[in-house]
Amino acid sequence: MISEKEEEAAREMFMTQGWKNLMADVEDQIDLCTIDSCNTLEELHFSKGRIAVLRMFFNYETYVKAEVDDGDDDDFTYQ
Repeated sequence: MISEKEEEAAREMFMTQGWKNLMADVEDQIDLCTIDSCNTLEELHFSKGRIAVLRMFFNYETYVKAEVDDGDDDDFTYQ
């Protein structure tokens, strides 16, 4: 569960250019993580962990949106 204070801080962050730039970089990094780039089992395990962390960051905005009650997010647009 996310507190109201955490939600407000997240809303402010999501609207910044820095957040948008970070998400573009994260999306690029997700696209670069492929099985084809792994030559060893260790590289595969490393890539698997890396993609899990990148997806966690990439999906944070969706997570916050899901935690917000339907009536509370009328004035905020998620992108």
